[in-house]
Parts: sequence; C-alpha cells; structure tokens
Amino acid sequence: MTIALHTTRPPLRIGLRRAEMAALWLALALQSGALFPMLAAASDGDLTAGARAMLRLLTLPVYAVTLTLAVRHHRQIIAAAQRSLPLLMLTALPVMSVVWSINPSLSLRRTVALVMSLLLSYVLAVRCTPRQLMWLIGSLLGLCMVGSLGLLVAAPHLAVPADGALRGIFLHKNVLGWAASLGALAGFAMTLDREGGFRARGAALATVSLVCLVLSRSGTGLMSMMVGLALIGFHRLLLRCRGMWRPLVLLLALAVAALVLLFLGAFLVPLLEALGKDATLTGRVPLWHQVDLRIAARPLLGYGYQALWSEASSIAWQIWYAIGWQAPHAHNGYREVLLNIGMLGGGMLAYVLVQALRRALHAHLSRPGDGWLWPNVLLGQVLFMNLTESTLMMQNDMQWIIVCAIVIMLACRRADAAAG
Repeated sequence: MTIALHTTRPPLRIGLRRAEMAALWLALALQSGALFPMLAAASDGDLTAGARAMLRLLTLPVYAVTLTLAVRHHRQIIAAAQRSLPLLMLTALPVMSVVWSINPSLSLRRTVALVMSLLLSYVLAVRCTPRQLMWLIGSLLGLCMVGSLGLLVAAPHLAVPADGALRGIFLHKNVLGWAASLGALAGFAMTLDREGGFRARGAALATVSLVCLVLSRSGTGLMSMMVGLALIGFHRLLLRCRGMWRPLVLLLALAVAALVLLFLGAFLVPLLEALGKDATLTGRVPLWHQVDLRIAARPLLGYGYQALWSEASSIAWQIWYAIGWQAPHAHNGYREVLLNIGMLGGGMLAYVLVQALRRALHAHLSRPGDGWLWPNVLLGQVLFMNLTESTLMMQNDMQWIIVCAIVIMLACRRADAAAG
C-alpha cells in the first residue's frame, strides 16, 4: 500500500515566507536612497545636519527587520558565517579601526551601521536564491523608476532641478543614474532567463530603467550600463564555449580589458574634451590627487572607518580648501577603502572580491540554470561604478548589502559543493 505524501507547503508557512520577503523588500527600499533624502533636502539640494539625523531614524525599522529575521534563522546565519570568514575578517577591520581612528566616536557609530548592513546581507543570503534576490532588487528598482517618471509628470519642479537632468525620487541625478543602470541590467538578465518566469516583467523593467537613465544624463550610469551589457555578452559567449575555447576567450577578455584601461589612462582627458565633458571628471581628478597624498601619509591602516570626511576633521578641510568644494567622500571606492582602513584593508577587500568573481563565474558555467548570470554582472558593474563613486564597504548602502549577500551565497555554495 502506498501513501501519497502532500508536498505542498502549509498556508501558514507560505504566509510567513511572503511576510519575510516583504519585510526584506522594505528594508532594502529604506537603504536605497530613494524618496526620503530628496524630501529631507534643503532647497539647494544639500542635506543639513538635522536632515541627516532624521534620515538616520529610517535605519531603525531596517535594523528591527534585520534582527528579527536574524534571530529567526540564526542557525543558518551561523553556518553561513563559518563559510564566509574572509568577509567577516574584512568587516572586523573597520571595527578595530576605532582604536586608531582620528575620530573614534564617529567610526564607532558607523561601524555599528556597517555590521548591521552585513547582518542584513546574511539574512538575504540564507533566505533568497540568486533568482529571488534578482527579483527582489528588480521589483524595487522598477518601482523607483516608475515613481521617478510619475514625479516628472506630477511635479516636474521636484523631479528636474535647475540643471535640466532628471533626478526623479532621488537626491541627485547620478543616484538615479546608478539605480537605472542596475535596474536595466537586472531587467536584461530577467529577459534572458528562460527558467525564471520573469521575462515579460524583465523587459518592462529594462525599458523604464533605460528611459530614466537617458533622462538623468548620468555619465557614470551610462558607462556602467555599457560595461554591464559587455559583461552579459561575455558570460553568454563563455557559456557557449567548450574545451580549450573557454580559457582562450577568458584570456582574450582580460587582454581587451587591460587595453581599455591603458587607453583610458592615456587618452581619457582629450576624449572628454572632445565630447565637451569636464576633463577633471567634475572635479574628481584634483580630489583624487589630494586623497592620494593623504593615503601616502598613513598607508598601512588609514585614518579609521569613515572618520576623515567630517567637519571636525582638519584633514578634510585641507582637501576641501585645495579643491574648492566639500567632497562627501573620495568619489572612488578603492581610494575610500585605503583612506579608511589602509593597505591592509585594501588587500583583504581585493581578496574577497577576486574570490567572489572567480566563484561567481564558476557557478554560472557549472549551473547555468540557477540564475547566476545577474550576480556576475552586478559584481562587475559595482566594481566599475566605484572608479568614480564610493559604495564599497559603505554602511547602510544597498549596493554593498547586495554585494555582500552575493559573496555569502557563493561561499555557501562552494562549501556545499565541497561537502557533497
């Protein structure tokens, strides 16, 4: 006599699962930089100290969601932490930097936020598959794009500042540009995913994101999307290659990337001038010169996590006086890490990222049906964005939260494969 087993999930478990995903979506939305910073900003677009304090209150529901789900799934998170020790060691450096920080209280406060961001990454990693994470981020960014276009229609004076570029529901056009770039690439990945069931929604996401990207006039966002498209083409080509063709294509891609970097190093300034753009990358080149001098002054351990860029820092005022504007960060994620935790932290970050890129490529090639194309593209896209912006190891930042979640997913997958 055979007994038919009912394999569907109980309604209560399905309801809890949906509630968890909704809570995670809300937590990421509050960390996305959408709507609230724009509403809190002054008429000139700057955030006052009072506005920043109000925005910090928005992290409280994020932390509540994070802690609740972390307690609920603590066994899975502990197991994931044991499998991703390099990432934990990397995050421990900012915590230890409080000891040598030039502003210990500020570093301490921001490292608490960084640790909470990492904990949210662990929750995402143990509760989502790569495909589910892609849909979570894609649906969030899609709503942000629709909201930005809706604001353009309903209140164009809010959506489009004096420079004529769309900022939508974000504080600055570049933030909209980054979000639109990430949204477009997520949409393309959904459209190409035959097994995920998101193809139509992916096409809609890509379309609305491209419209916002064009209207934002964000050079960083546009270049980031082009890099992402190149990465999609590369990974799809590599998947079709067999035998010796794969390492040959990989070597060719590395050679092309090296040539592009050499070309940009030699001809970036005349190229920008020919296109009518600011050859200083809107003041970034003088900023980087000043930042490099400060990195050289404290190369090994840096100045402490997020300690340099504050009005209490005499070093920050020296940089601001030299460049003529108050830069909020180094406008380069790699330089920012060196400022914060020195070459020790920079080397550890490089190890974590290179290991993640290698594992992500292996996951995509060995299990193409599991949805690993998007994580590969997102990692490359974020690394490119950080050539001119600073999101690496940034507290309460959606990009870094997603990157860490992918790193943890890959570490767990590697450990499971080794055990099985």
